[in-house]
Amino acid sequence: CPKNQRYQDIKIHLIHPLQEPEEQGVKLGLGDFIFYSVLVGKAATADDWNTVMACFVAILIGLCLTLLILAIVKKALPALPISIFVGIIFYVCTRWCIKPMCDQMALSQVYV
Repeated sequence: CPKNQRYQDIKIHLIHPLQEPEEQGVKLGLGDFIFYSVLVGKAATADDWNTVMACFVAILIGLCLTLLILAIVKKALPALPISIFVGIIFYVCTRWCIKPMCDQMALSQVYV
């Protein structure tokens, strides 16, 4: 009976108000988003949209890799290391390799 089940849920919640019911899914902490925004903010100081977008995409790629590894090992994993590592690699490559190449191509009026 659904009504009886609802009563049991309320009763359990009143007895143990600090316990949350078990939830399925992936959770990201606030600290993860703070570090992601610091990386994208640092990329935004480069005055180059290519660098900002590369870091944004790198963070998403890192999160996808983390979820893939999570599905394989079936253990709790931190969300930061892979995303930040991939983001920093993309930042350095875009800032020091892609941007100078694009600037030189713009000066030479070479368009792809």
